[in-house]
Amino acid sequence: MSHNGKPGILVVDDDEMIVDLIESYFSELGYYVSTATTAEDAIHQLSHENDIHLVLSDIGLPGRSGLDLLKIIRETKGEIPVILLTGMKTLDTAISAVKSGATDFITKPFKLETIRQVVEKNLRKNERIRRKKQVYESLKYLNMNFSFFTYEFNPDTLSKELTDILKKMRFAPEEEIQQFEVVFTETFTNAMEHGNLELPSSAKSDDLLFRTEYEELREQRLNDPRYANRKIQIAFECNPNLFSLTVKDEGPGFEWKKYLDQHHKIMKVNTHAFGRGFNIVQHYIDEVHFNQKGNIITLIKNRI
Repeated sequence: MSHNGKPGILVVDDDEMIVDLIESYFSELGYYVSTATTAEDAIHQLSHENDIHLVLSDIGLPGRSGLDLLKIIRETKGEIPVILLTGMKTLDTAISAVKSGATDFITKPFKLETIRQVVEKNLRKNERIRRKKQVYESLKYLNMNFSFFTYEFNPDTLSKELTDILKKMRFAPEEEIQQFEVVFTETFTNAMEHGNLELPSSAKSDDLLFRTEYEELREQRLNDPRYANRKIQIAFECNPNLFSLTVKDEGPGFEWKKYLDQHHKIMKVNTHAFGRGFNIVQHYIDEVHFNQKGNIITLIKNRI
């Protein structure tokens, strides 16, 4: 927040009269207001000021447009709401921009009270999101358990949900958490495809013909109740110091002993047949445990 407790607003428009009008109005309401007449100036201010909590920008800026500015903010300051000012001629563009990440839009000519209502609505919404993130940052222990039939399971969706939790907890740098997402997806996929569907690892190939055959066999077994109705059970536990992920399938198991050393680390052996996930586990997961049969795997990662 700014020094008086009110959020900061950045107003971006090449029409100085509009900028002065909006700045005066919100300043009188107690808001901290910065202004810019170009996207380049706005980008500079966003990178050097910490008191900006919302951007109110015209679409039709000279040089880089308001849509260009929106894209850059989404890539660098994703949590900041962006409200676009637009004339009727660019209304369709503004609606498309909302679908691409703009928080809201206001058509010209406008009433200052309308701008205030839209700005304050979005600031309240963003504050709720911020407080929700704080809840996860204060999380001491979380235990989640899932059970899926193979035919309904989507590895990508669950991987993203779990890594989003780690991201909200600030468990690790974002680029490392992205690697955890790959590890989770590959682990889930192995349990689904090589476990419950019993698809042979050797059938996976970069060769288009073999890959097509693999996908056809996968589809057949997803429609075969003997395979499709098997379950995948997942347990995810985390606290500020570590997380563990346990995945159990109902397949025949995996011959894991020749791939793990005595410290439960994946050894540097040829794991090509088991895909990129196994190799990424080697670099990003501290311990890997299997049950005797090899149909239950547990991944453990300690926070550094």
